[in-house]
Amino acid sequence: MFDLIENPKQLMQYLDKHFEYGVIDKQGNRLTNSDSDEFQLACNNDWKVRSVDQMLEEGIGHCYDQVEIERKWFEDNGFQVKTFWISAYQEGIENSGFSHTYLLFADGEKWKLFEHSDFSNRGIYEFDTLEDAIRWQANKQIEFATSRIKPTSRYLACIKQYKKPPIGIDMGQYLDFVTNGQDVCL
Repeated sequence: MFDLIENPKQLMQYLDKHFEYGVIDKQGNRLTNSDSDEFQLACNNDWKVRSVDQMLEEGIGHCYDQVEIERKWFEDNGFQVKTFWISAYQEGIENSGFSHTYLLFADGEKWKLFEHSDFSNRGIYEFDTLEDAIRWQANKQIEFATSRIKPTSRYLACIKQYKKPPIGIDMGQYLDFVTNGQDVCL
């Protein structure tokens, strides 16, 4: 079915129907409550970058996974894509961040954000420039972080553009990979 998708809107519909936000732990449990300790432990200790075929077969993954499915479809269909990792964190406070990954694709002279994993912003959004799209997502990530933890200092965004990560790397290796990507300055 994935191979029969003809446009970004159909990709969104496919993911809505066949893919859920979550992670699978080492015992094979499907964890979908990202606020739970079990979910966070599985992300940190059990999660690895998987092949797109494996993710599609399992039908589950968080934003890091979903971006790779999106990347495959868009690249296979001739679109120029850019992928970004973003962390909204409180200035001067270690480990106060919330990270997210997302994909932007060129459509003529416009850039579009394809957002499936972030439930509150799910959709396809059009922007005049790449910078407008990145700025919009940065503001959304800061809004999300602020809604989760009332800040004691202002939230900032660290944004990195990254390439396709190697299959099989774990969370620590993944974070090293994406944070070594190209800095995005707004």
